[in-house]
Order: sequence, then structure tokens, then C-alpha cells
Amino acid sequence: MKLSEAIARVNGPESTKTAAVVPAPSPTTSVDAPDRLKQALKEAMTEEPAAKTASAASPVEDMMKVAAQLSGAEHDALIKEGQLYGAAVCDGFMARAAQYNEAASKTAAQVPTKTASDSAETFEKFAAANPDLVKSAAEVGYASTLQTLEKLSNDAYTKGYNDTVEKIYKTACAAFVAGFKDVSAIMESAR
Repeated sequence: MKLSEAIARVNGPESTKTAAVVPAPSPTTSVDAPDRLKQALKEAMTEEPAAKTASAASPVEDMMKVAAQLSGAEHDALIKEGQLYGAAVCDGFMARAAQYNEAASKTAAQVPTKTASDSAETFEKFAAANPDLVKSAAEVGYASTLQTLEKLSNDAYTKGYNDTVEKIYKTACAAFVAGFKDVSAIMESAR
């Protein structure tokens, strides 16, 4: 019996079927997993009567072969365990995302939506009921906006005036300095 067959017997029936012949389970099927593992290992380590041949392989080579098979089986088991763990974590994330999505859709359904036409109709009703109040509010808004615009225009005018005066001053200073240097050079050359 091969070690992979023994491990397959310990793990129980797999969902995928192969063409390999699986020996009939031993009568100790009601035994718990550690006992099944011990029994399967005993069966794997015992030689089958048909397999007895005079082999030239040494016991070390046989042990290396068994060790390689065990290592491969353990590697496959670790890969499968990792895949199952990854799938479980992913399923958990997806379940949590579905809960958040469901909660968000419930919250969105509870929030009333107002449209522009609703507010326009509400304002028209209010304006029809209180024309003097709406007129005085419009006058206050107009006066406030006019005052703000006048302040902004005065600030813009003052800034523009100051920037222009500064440019004129810099240009005049540069021209004065250049003129002074030119006059100084002419007077020096005339001496």
C-alpha cells in the first residue's frame, strides 16, 4: 500500500474520483482520527505479499523515497490548507461587505430626497402668504450685496492705484539713478 493511499483513507473519501483502485477500508472505521492514522501508517509500512521481490535498493534509499513522499504529501496538505484558509477569509470579507451594502441601502432608503421643484413650490407658497416679508428680505439682501460689491470695488481700485504708483516710483528711481550716473560720467570726462 502506498502512503498516499493511507493518507487518503485517513482523510476520508474525497470529492474528486480518480481511476486508481482504492483498497477497501479496514473494519476499524468507527475509530477516531489518531487511531485511523496509526492503522493507516502500519498498513502503509507493511509490505504487500505481491510486492515482495528481490530489490537491490538499500533501506536508506527506501527511507529517502518515503521521506520524499511524506514531504510532498505534507506540502500538498499545506497548500490545500492555505487555499481553504484564504477562501474562508475572502468569504468573511465578502459577507461583511454585503452587510455594509445592505445597511447602506437601508439608510439611503430612509433619507428623504428633496428636489428643486419641491423647494421652489414651498418658497412660492411662503411668498404668496407673506409678500411684505419676502419684499423686505429681498431689500436687505440687495443692500447687503450692494455694500459688499462697493467694498470689493473700492479695495480693487485702491490695490490697482497702489500697484501703479509703486511701478511709477520704481521706474522713476531707476531713471534717476541712470541719469545721475550718466551726468556723473559726462562731468568726469569733461574735467
